[in-house]
Amino acid sequence: MNLKKLEAFMMVVEKNSFSDAAIALKSSQPAVSQKVKSLEDELGFELFDRTFSGIRLTPAGMLVYQAAGDLIKRWRRLEDELNEFQGVLTGTLTIGASTIPGTYLLPRWVSMFRKQFPKVDVQIVVGDSKKIIDQLLDHHIDTAIIGMELDSGKVSYKPIASDSLVLVAPNGYELGENSDFAALRHYDFVLREEGSGTRKMMEEYLAVNGMEISELKAAVTMGSTESVIAAVEAGLGISFVSRLAALPAANAGRIQLIEQLPPYERTFYLATHIDTANRPIIKEFSALLSNRESEGKKNETY
Repeated sequence: MNLKKLEAFMMVVEKNSFSDAAIALKSSQPAVSQKVKSLEDELGFELFDRTFSGIRLTPAGMLVYQAAGDLIKRWRRLEDELNEFQGVLTGTLTIGASTIPGTYLLPRWVSMFRKQFPKVDVQIVVGDSKKIIDQLLDHHIDTAIIGMELDSGKVSYKPIASDSLVLVAPNGYELGENSDFAALRHYDFVLREEGSGTRKMMEEYLAVNGMEISELKAAVTMGSTESVIAAVEAGLGISFVSRLAALPAANAGRIQLIEQLPPYERTFYLATHIDTANRPIIKEFSALLSNRESEGKKNETY
């Protein structure tokens, strides 16, 4: 069985769309459709009910989807073991990341990794922390970098970098000289969506200072840190965002940092599935980040 057919089928299920699956696979819709049709012909079952309203899995399709992830995992493990005979690290490393590390940290780390292992293809998937961990648990990604530890007996976490939340405001925006956390209730806020690591850290920051996020005047909720910064720049309100993201925007004159409140430190973690943590490709990536930390680079400046 061609593994590419299974991967195409799984992506169609996850995206619930042939066209969206084609985009994710960097392929064409006809090519993805052909792979799925070929898989159906090979198995002798239709895997999707195709209707005017969309697609849905048939009972046979559900069975195949449940087994496909394990088959792909076993095949990758076999590839790893064969590559060890050659002494050369090859294959594909799929890294999931929440928005901040995926945007401001991971590109540099991947560049370092590729210099050491040029025959490894790296794919990056960016999403909110909860969705990224769900993909790790389902073996759709190999490892993850996120800003919080989520309860799971199947995932191990290792601190690899730090950041802080800082208060940002539109240029020219003035908070009272004696503004404290209680005074934040009087200002319009731009918030991240629920499920994001930044949102969770903001909730914890407020709780430490005796507040709840529901006490803030939410003007708008955004789906990414960059969209939050753009909304602040447009004058929609103030917000707490990552310093890694805020500094470039402040240096470019788009927004201003408000220094009256202390920053709130946060940690980024490398998350690995305990069932696959010993795969050579994952071990080497983890070792690179550990070596980076041991050399005193944990608190990087951007």
